[in-house]
Amino acid sequence: MCPHKPTTNISTFSPRGALGRLFNQAKTYNEINAQLNPMLPDTLKTLQLCLIKESTATLITSNPAVAFRAKQQLNELILLLQSIPLTEKIDCISIKVSNSQ
Repeated sequence: MCPHKPTTNISTFSPRGALGRLFNQAKTYNEINAQLNPMLPDTLKTLQLCLIKESTATLITSNPAVAFRAKQQLNELILLLQSIPLTEKIDCISIKVSNSQ
């Protein structure tokens, strides 16, 4: 272990704190992605839900061609997301290309 790097004390972790909320949000997004992925066409399988803010969902992919195809099918993607119980209030989608994936 590096002597300059402090260890994190997880004994004070509270699921009601900010970190706990992030863990719950990550679990929710993973559940949505698990439900969304089988419904996506093969050409859009690399899309993943990244963020839901208000009624806008942000989907990311590492492939610009997939992002282009997804932007051509926004209405179909909105309908797919609305069919998942946790995302039924989504009415707008943003598609982003991630270089770090």
